[in-house]
Amino acid sequence: LSQLRTDISVQCDFTIGSSGRYTPTLLTRYINQSVQRFRERVSNEGMTHYLVSTTGTVTSGATSPYSFKQLDLSAVSPAIVRVYGVDLTVNNIVKTLAHRPFQERNDYGAPGITGEPACWAMYQTTSIALMPAPNQSYSYTVWYLPLLADMSADGDTFDGVAGWEQWIIWDCVCQLIARDQYQSAYNQAVQLRSEIWQDVLRSATKVTSAGGAIVGRDTL
Repeated sequence: LSQLRTDISVQCDFTIGSSGRYTPTLLTRYINQSVQRFRERVSNEGMTHYLVSTTGTVTSGATSPYSFKQLDLSAVSPAIVRVYGVDLTVNNIVKTLAHRPFQERNDYGAPGITGEPACWAMYQTTSIALMPAPNQSYSYTVWYLPLLADMSADGDTFDGVAGWEQWIIWDCVCQLIARDQYQSAYNQAVQLRSEIWQDVLRSATKVTSAGGAIVGRDTL
């Protein structure tokens, strides 16, 4: 964390100080916001680096008074930020359910009508609708982006692939420059952040297509 703050101060050409315009507390807040935003962005692009899973068993029948089965994941730890996949074990075969918009929740049955679930929809933050409602008990696996505790100590690290920390740095630079209303410098910072993001996408594509594990590097 301390190294990230230093890198940001170098790019913005200012000194970090408790009495200055940019305090360690402010920079830490910006860094944590950028880390959370980055983790969700890369996950939305299909990268699985930060995803974890939780398992359980869903019972048969719809959740009254709905036509679907509600899968309540509010007790899952670590807590859920966003769900990216649901698997169901049917006759010892693991099947990946299709993701559908919640607006289609009543297109797969009605109260009292059950079957083998074919899809899932997210509503609220920790509830999943299984459609149609299951006709028996099934084992499930839910893949999701977990809530991450904010960094606070100087030695705390950002878990990422080599080079990913550059996006965090320049995203924070963009926020700081925007705060100071330097339009020309802001445009340059935005351009650099965009180029770094494209590098992240290109490198991630090569890693995932190679069939090997993604190797993380902690950046102080």
